[in-house]
Amino acid sequence: MILKNHFLIFFVFLAWTSWAQQKLVKGRVFNAETKQPLVGTNIINMEQFTGTITDANGFFAIRAQAGDTLYFSYLGFKSYKMPVDSTTFGKIIQIHLQKQPIALQEVVIKGHDLTGILPVDLTLLPVKTQPRIKLDFAPYFGDKNPDFLTKLNDDLRKIMDPVGLLYNLFSARGKDLRKLSKMKEDDRLYRMLAARFDRQVIADLLNIPVEDVYRILQLCEYEEKFLREASDIQILEALKECYQKHRLLFEHNRQN
Repeated sequence: MILKNHFLIFFVFLAWTSWAQQKLVKGRVFNAETKQPLVGTNIINMEQFTGTITDANGFFAIRAQAGDTLYFSYLGFKSYKMPVDSTTFGKIIQIHLQKQPIALQEVVIKGHDLTGILPVDLTLLPVKTQPRIKLDFAPYFGDKNPDFLTKLNDDLRKIMDPVGLLYNLFSARGKDLRKLSKMKEDDRLYRMLAARFDRQVIADLLNIPVEDVYRILQLCEYEEKFLREASDIQILEALKECYQKHRLLFEHNRQN
């Protein structure tokens, strides 16, 4: 019992020490093009799992310490990561966010909604092609080992196995996923993610494209309607559930 209390006191001391080392980072966020303040910009401390938003004049204040990274995100603008060092404190820093170029992904034309003639140059529309897996058969057919077909089948099985594929995807991002799950502990961050539907914050913090967020959840058999309509906090929960489920499945398959 005494040992347990000592551990509790130790962890409380560590938490207090970490908090004591943090200072307020103050600043203002602007539209780089118009020079106008950006109201409601999301700011996240990626190491402390805390967040805030800019006020009506673009000002913000957030606690951080040297070595932390502040993440700035605003819908329609490129996200920005700013490392915190000793020169960050004691002044009002200025952040200028650049507008995000809008890429045309899909065009839907409904005839009954048109009142005139709409000319469309189809050669200008992007063509989506399915990704292809390139296999090098030379090592197999060049090998004199008669079991090369077994090797090939094993490799093909690994490529097509969604459990193995998901495990490989998650293995590289497991630490980041665990970090993301802690974001729910901050009430302001929770409300921030609950009000977002663009997946950009999650994708940036995982260092993967937004498309890969959808790809992972599609492999986990989440419905398209959910992927379209869920808030970012719901997507975060789905990623965590998917990670836990397929980690257990992979471990079970490996043992058998």
